[in-house]
Amino acid sequence: MTAWAFSFVFPVLLTTALLQAIAALCGRRVRGRMPAIATALLATAIMFIPVRDLPFGRWIISLNANFSIPLTAVLFSGVVRGFFSIRLLDDKALLTCWIFSLAAGLFLYPMALGLGRWDPYGAGWGFSWLFVLLLGVTLVLLAMNNRFAVVLMGVMAAYNLGLLESTNLWDYLVDPVLVVISLIGLGWRIGVRREA
Repeated sequence: MTAWAFSFVFPVLLTTALLQAIAALCGRRVRGRMPAIATALLATAIMFIPVRDLPFGRWIISLNANFSIPLTAVLFSGVVRGFFSIRLLDDKALLTCWIFSLAAGLFLYPMALGLGRWDPYGAGWGFSWLFVLLLGVTLVLLAMNNRFAVVLMGVMAAYNLGLLESTNLWDYLVDPVLVVISLIGLGWRIGVRREA
């Protein structure tokens, strides 16, 4: 039941971000606590509208079974910034997220699809080298005062709480949507630096 309820978090955040964007296009600034609450309640109501006997939010989940915790954290950070001008994830944390997610995706997905004899996806079940590696990366990022370390701690907490419908740690760490967004984010950042 917990995983089912948590599955609505990403669709609600996505809808909230879309409502923020629509308001901005209409020339309205949606800032502050009361507009944030109203927008989040509207987004939540939209996600629970039944479509063919399923809440609309579950249809969004059908596009990607498990939206990863880092992707959810990035979206949450963007929504909070839109309402309150607070940057939960600064540029350093976002860059780390893009690099980490792209590297994880390029390591995981080709091999999981049969490129090579070994499938690293299996390391996501039970205690394995993946947990040790994740802990090591988290500790290094904490020592560097990188906010992405908090996101990785959130990954471990979410995994232990079983917040996603998957029981594999890889699904908590990375998803195809995040890999594509990371590729775009890194490409944009490189393009901006070249223009400067």
